[in-house]
Amino acid sequence: MKTRKIWALTLVLALLIGAMGGVTGSFSAKAEEITFPLAEPITLTAWRVAATSDPKLGITTYNDIEAVQAWEKATNVHIEWQIPPSGQEQENFNLMIASGDYPDLIFDVAQYYVGGLDKAISDGVIVPLNDYMDNRLSDYNALISRNETVYKDCKTDEGNFPAVYFINTPDQGPWYGMAIRQDWLDELGLAAPVTYDDWHTVLKAFKDKYGSKSPLWLNYHAGDVFSVFSAGYGVSVLGASGAGFINVDGTVKYSPIEDGYRDYITMLHEWYEEGLIDPDFYSNTTATYIPPDDLWATGNAGAWPDIYTLLDIRPYMGADENNKDMNVVPIAAPVRNEGDTLHLRQYNFTRGTNACAISTACKNPELAAAYLNLGSKQEYAWLAYYGVEGDTYNVVDGKPVYTDKILHNPDGLSASDAMTKFCFRSAGMYIWDRELQTAGPKALSAINDIWPSNADGNYMMPNITMTSDEANRYSVLMGDISTFVEENTTKFILGSRDLSEWDSYVQSVKSMGVEEAVSLQQAALDRFNGR
Repeated sequence: MKTRKIWALTLVLALLIGAMGGVTGSFSAKAEEITFPLAEPITLTAWRVAATSDPKLGITTYNDIEAVQAWEKATNVHIEWQIPPSGQEQENFNLMIASGDYPDLIFDVAQYYVGGLDKAISDGVIVPLNDYMDNRLSDYNALISRNETVYKDCKTDEGNFPAVYFINTPDQGPWYGMAIRQDWLDELGLAAPVTYDDWHTVLKAFKDKYGSKSPLWLNYHAGDVFSVFSAGYGVSVLGASGAGFINVDGTVKYSPIEDGYRDYITMLHEWYEEGLIDPDFYSNTTATYIPPDDLWATGNAGAWPDIYTLLDIRPYMGADENNKDMNVVPIAAPVRNEGDTLHLRQYNFTRGTNACAISTACKNPELAAAYLNLGSKQEYAWLAYYGVEGDTYNVVDGKPVYTDKILHNPDGLSASDAMTKFCFRSAGMYIWDRELQTAGPKALSAINDIWPSNADGNYMMPNITMTSDEANRYSVLMGDISTFVEENTTKFILGSRDLSEWDSYVQSVKSMGVEEAVSLQQAALDRFNGR
């Protein structure tokens, strides 16, 4: 009799363990409530790229991070990380998919899975989260429901919620915009330029007074990587985010064939002839966000697009003897007419590109969903992004404030490195503004006030998704079109092609199939808006 009871208990235990598969520990997937910490420890497996490859931080796995250790203690959930070798992420991901041996959680499927998230679902790699949104993922659901566009952005064209995304909380302001030598303006008795005409006056004064080689620095697409300087003409330059495509009240337009683009490069041609823009602009590569040191540090540049974190430290980054007292300040992007509102700028979508999905191999997706939901709760988000209270942060006036372990690390780590060493990024709330605790006054002014002061970013294309066939056709079309537009933009500005040939240029771009490319973008935008 005793033996029979033992056998029955053993059988029940075996069935429970079999049902849980990759999740170890004692837990029922059908439980009405899932509360953390769990009564018994469990393990989930997760594929995710490395937090850092910097050996001085001593992080080989996420479990080396103190905040991750604290998260495990708070949840009783241990994560067994599968981290691909640095530089081999795509290859490692492909091998994992080909093997069919998936972990419970997979980060950033959209970046690595050919065909996108809907295909990953239809191929049986990840599970849609729709059935969990109102219960296991209720906090995440509330987080993304704050804004209709964000909610759409977290769905696919087929109506699936494919993963738990990183959601900028709060919304992020622009970290990139125009900067200018305020000390030169002061010496010249000039006000900060507002319109393009004002900018022309200022740049000419910079050239005449200081012999500036590059009064205005631009990259080789005759603008900047986020169309900050061309925004006043309502157009996006080729190398900017969106590759020249803009969304004007639901209608896709290709900027390089618009009248505003013609007017913009006509102005730049005139400025080039006067020596007001970098004479070597066309050799500045697309990856160049900011001017090289030999321009700004030597006084050969008077204005340029810049990154907010550099504004307060420019004089200490190698300025020569004649420019060590330079005062570089953020300035609003130029407009054609004073009072205009710009619709293009460096823009951060509230929904980030990173996300965590639940694989079809996970035997307890309800638990996995409830676990992922924690990142949308403030207390867990603080634990991830600020670390352990009393150690890496304290609460001051109701807000988390880093301690000197982060801000002035005793081992000499920069604040950024200390954040990486002691904190981590969890899916759900992405508390980006923690970075502002290390920012100077100019940086704070730029990102919060000046750069967004006259620009709303409404022309930015949302995170649209093309089908595989659409994407392949689009790639074929735009390869030749982009090269042609780039070459002719440079020719128009240099004057080697006369702007009287603009109409001929537009017809050439159309003959190459740009209208079909626009229609592909439009179809994807329409699907996005219909989500």
